[in-house]
Amino acid sequence: MTRALAAFGLALLCAGCSKPLNQAECDELLDQYVALLVRSDRAGTPEGELYKLQLKARAQARTDPAFLECRNRVSRRSFECAMQAPNADRLEQCLLF
Repeated sequence: MTRALAAFGLALLCAGCSKPLNQAECDELLDQYVALLVRSDRAGTPEGELYKLQLKARAQARTDPAFLECRNRVSRRSFECAMQAPNADRLEQCLLF
Protein backbone atom coordinates (compact mmCIF):
# COMPACT_ATOMS: atom_id res chain seq x y z
CA MET A 1 0.00 0.00 0.00
CA THR A 2 2.85 2.42 0.81
CA ARG A 3 4.47 1.83 -2.57
CA ALA A 4 1.15 2.47 -4.27
CA LEU A 5 0.72 5.71 -2.33
CA ALA A 6 4.18 6.81 -3.40
CA ALA A 7 3.34 6.14 -7.06
CA PHE A 8 0.07 8.01 -6.65
CA GLY A 9 1.92 10.92 -5.06
CA LEU A 10 4.42 11.02 -7.90
CA ALA A 11 1.60 11.06 -10.42
CA LEU A 12 0.01 13.96 -8.55
CA LEU A 13 3.25 15.92 -8.68
CA CYS A 14 3.40 15.46 -12.42
CA ALA A 15 -0.21 16.45 -13.07
CA GLY A 16 -0.93 19.78 -14.70
CA CYS A 17 -2.52 22.74 -12.96
CA SER A 18 -5.99 24.09 -13.72
CA LYS A 19 -9.27 24.51 -11.85
CA PRO A 20 -8.48 23.15 -8.40
CA LEU A 21 -10.30 20.21 -6.93
CA ASN A 22 -11.79 20.35 -3.47
CA GLN A 23 -10.63 18.05 -0.69
CA ALA A 24 -13.62 15.74 -1.10
CA GLU A 25 -12.68 15.20 -4.75
CA CYS A 26 -9.07 14.46 -3.81
CA ASP A 27 -10.33 11.90 -1.30
CA GLU A 28 -12.64 10.43 -3.95
CA LEU A 29 -9.70 10.15 -6.34
CA LEU A 30 -7.63 8.33 -3.72
CA ASP A 31 -10.56 6.04 -2.92
CA GLN A 32 -10.90 5.20 -6.62
CA TYR A 33 -7.19 4.43 -6.87
CA VAL A 34 -7.31 2.13 -3.85
CA ALA A 35 -10.43 0.40 -5.17
CA LEU A 36 -8.78 -0.26 -8.53
CA LEU A 37 -5.62 -1.58 -6.87
CA VAL A 38 -7.59 -3.86 -4.57
CA ARG A 39 -9.72 -5.22 -7.42
CA SER A 40 -6.56 -5.96 -9.35
CA ASP A 41 -4.50 -7.47 -6.53
CA ARG A 42 -7.17 -8.97 -4.29
CA ALA A 43 -10.21 -9.82 -6.39
CA GLY A 44 -13.22 -10.66 -4.26
CA THR A 45 -12.28 -8.39 -1.36
CA PRO A 46 -15.44 -7.64 0.64
CA GLU A 47 -16.72 -4.04 0.54
CA GLY A 48 -16.11 -3.64 4.28
CA GLU A 49 -12.44 -4.54 3.88
CA LEU A 50 -12.13 -2.22 0.86
CA TYR A 51 -13.58 0.61 2.92
CA LYS A 52 -11.04 -0.03 5.70
CA LEU A 53 -8.21 0.04 3.17
CA GLN A 54 -9.51 3.32 1.76
CA LEU A 55 -9.61 4.84 5.24
CA LYS A 56 -6.07 3.64 5.90
CA ALA A 57 -4.87 5.15 2.62
CA ARG A 58 -6.55 8.46 3.48
CA ALA A 59 -4.82 8.51 6.86
CA GLN A 60 -1.44 7.84 5.24
CA ALA A 61 -2.10 10.43 2.54
CA ARG A 62 -2.72 13.17 5.12
CA THR A 63 1.00 13.10 5.91
CA ASP A 64 2.18 12.85 2.29
CA PRO A 65 3.29 16.24 0.90
CA ALA A 66 2.44 15.18 -2.66
CA PHE A 67 -1.12 14.27 -1.73
CA LEU A 68 -1.53 17.53 0.15
CA GLU A 69 -0.87 19.26 -3.19
CA CYS A 70 -3.68 17.36 -4.92
CA ARG A 71 -6.08 20.31 -4.94
CA ASN A 72 -3.54 22.52 -6.70
CA ARG A 73 -1.94 19.98 -9.01
CA VAL A 74 -4.72 17.82 -10.45
CA SER A 75 -6.68 19.43 -13.26
CA ARG A 76 -10.38 18.91 -13.64
CA ARG A 77 -9.70 17.09 -16.92
CA SER A 78 -7.20 14.73 -15.26
CA PHE A 79 -9.62 14.09 -12.39
CA GLU A 80 -12.47 13.21 -14.75
CA CYS A 81 -10.20 10.92 -16.77
CA ALA A 82 -8.95 9.20 -13.61
CA MET A 83 -12.44 8.66 -12.24
CA GLN A 84 -13.39 6.85 -15.48
CA ALA A 85 -10.22 4.74 -15.58
CA PRO A 86 -10.80 0.99 -15.79
CA ASN A 87 -7.61 0.15 -13.86
CA ALA A 88 -4.91 1.71 -11.67
CA ASP A 89 -2.40 1.99 -14.52
CA ARG A 90 -4.81 4.03 -16.61
CA LEU A 91 -5.68 6.20 -13.59
CA GLU A 92 -1.98 6.99 -13.14
CA GLN A 93 -1.68 7.83 -16.83
CA CYS A 94 -4.59 10.26 -16.51
CA LEU A 95 -2.77 12.12 -13.76
CA LEU A 96 0.35 12.53 -15.89
CA PHE A 97 -1.42 14.59 -18.53
